Amino acid sequence: MESIKASLPDIIQTRIEDLFNAQTTDEEMAAHIKELGCRIGELEALAAGLGDEKARQFAADVQRLCDRIRHDFVAIAYRQGLVDGMRLNELLSPKAD
Repeated sequence: MESIKASLPDIIQTRIEDLFNAQTTDEEMAAHIKELGCRIGELEALAAGLGDEKARQFAADVQRLCDRIRHDFVAIAYRQGLVDGMRLNELLSPKAD
């Protein structure tokens, strides 16, 4: 029980700090992705006007990469939640001594 009392505040404090710091990062990332989406739209319009298939393909590739990055950030958050849940479960479950 003493182990739980000693470790739990550190885990909670670490997660609170992570959440607090991640909020700014999330907002910045969302703004960057939005700006990138606008730039991709401009590139696609330019490529369509020029009839350049290579530029259109490049814009499509960049858009797919942005989607993958968003997906990966969600996956990272999910995995961190699982790790935190397992650590908390280990701390709170009674030990068979």
